[in-house]
Amino acid sequence: MAGKQHLPANLTSDQVVALQDALLANADRLLQAAIALLDRGDVSLARSLAILGVEESGKAIALHERRVQIVHSAEGEPFVDQRLRDLWGLHKLKLELVHDFLVREDYWFGAEPSDPERNAEVLGTIEDWKRNQNQLKQRGFYVDVSPYGDPISPQEAADAGAVRAVVGHVHQIGWQLRLGEHIEGKRQRDQQEDVYPASEDEIEQTRRLMRDVDPSIVEQVVESMSVGAKGVDLRNASYAFVLPANPFDNVGRPGYEAQDRELWALAQDIEESSDADDANDEASQHENLSSPETK
Repeated sequence: MAGKQHLPANLTSDQVVALQDALLANADRLLQAAIALLDRGDVSLARSLAILGVEESGKAIALHERRVQIVHSAEGEPFVDQRLRDLWGLHKLKLELVHDFLVREDYWFGAEPSDPERNAEVLGTIEDWKRNQNQLKQRGFYVDVSPYGDPISPQEAADAGAVRAVVGHVHQIGWQLRLGEHIEGKRQRDQQEDVYPASEDEIEQTRRLMRDVDPSIVEQVVESMSVGAKGVDLRNASYAFVLPANPFDNVGRPGYEAQDRELWALAQDIEESSDADDANDEASQHENLSSPETK
């Protein structure tokens, strides 16, 4: 297995973006390979690759969170801080960060709310991996020896369902992080823009909408609207998230595999929904033409 990993003393903004893309691309590659191995029945090796994929995802999350944080840090502060250095060198911290990210669901996006029971199952598996990650990871690659001298094959029994559930859940991280980049980019852009005082009509409309709210809270809101606010300059702005001019500019780029899959699935859903609507319209028209009232 590879030795302890280290980060350089600092990273430029371009290096951070390139590293993020490379991490997400490699995490996707490892997780896809884990799925292929599961389909072949090689569960132990699939688990080893899944753990590696989770670790790469953890590093990508750490970079994202540092980019969110650094625009509020002291100007000129190095991007690589102690938290990143610690996480880069300790596998347990990477799994812990993935666990926490999935618990918080900061950027959850779906047609339906997330499933707490399924989340609990997946998070429990990651928690188990966190406690024994090095042993479990190596077990998929090497033949071990029991205390009694018997060989322990890498093809030992492992829970295929648990591995598949984790892989399916962790695949969402790439998509959620790309959504997070858009959300944080918009938030950072809005922070820099001045908010002009509201008009009398806007204030009156707010009073009407909040007529059932505590009057003291309403007055605080109205006072804030009346004054407006001046935008705040971001520090270390080169690390800030920049919204693409075209939301499809990154389609097909390495590191955007999870986003591409979600966009493709969304396009398929829209197409199927449109086809179903067309079929319903045709059936309705046919029914109307066949009705005695139309004859």
